[in-house]
Amino acid sequence: PSISNVVEMLVLTNAYYTDILKYINVPGTAFPLAPTSDELANEFQILDGFKTASDTLIYKSARFKRLFGADADESVQAKFRVVKLAGTTLSDNEIKTKVIKAFNTYFNVNNWEFGENFYFTELSSFVHQQLSGVIGSIVIVPKTTTGNFGDLFQIKAESNEFFVNTAKVTDIEIIDKITKTTLAN
Repeated sequence: PSISNVVEMLVLTNAYYTDILKYINVPGTAFPLAPTSDELANEFQILDGFKTASDTLIYKSARFKRLFGADADESVQAKFRVVKLAGTTLSDNEIKTKVIKAFNTYFNVNNWEFGENFYFTELSSFVHQQLSGVIGSIVIVPKTTTGNFGDLFQIKAESNEFFVNTAKVTDIEIIDKITKTTLAN
């Protein structure tokens, strides 16, 4: 009796990721659909030559979980409150733009593994490094009225997911200091 192996291959194509980047960077671009298993099988059919006759390759596309913005699932929509350091020469809008740029750099797929969980403390540390001397603090607050400060400190990914930031400058508020009020929705 022959033994048959089913091998699942998780794939992120350059074309799909380029479409995701276009979605992030070009306002009004629709969220792209991931390629189907059949489309991937056609694209990667050359790999069939490397398997044994009894093996079956099943291709699964990477998925992107949208975080923070209005188009993300309501449970992961967020506002960010940023304390600007006294003496910085940057305007509030420049700071907001730099924070969004830092978010997008942080969530670049080259920095992640499939299914890796998100931890706000790591994002916060990265933003602080990118905006050293400009911001004193950044906090994440859920947009939902039922959400509490701390709810978004960890977000789990499915085994075939990457995260993508969809927050916009309108999701960032510049504040003077962190208080109990600024941590509330």
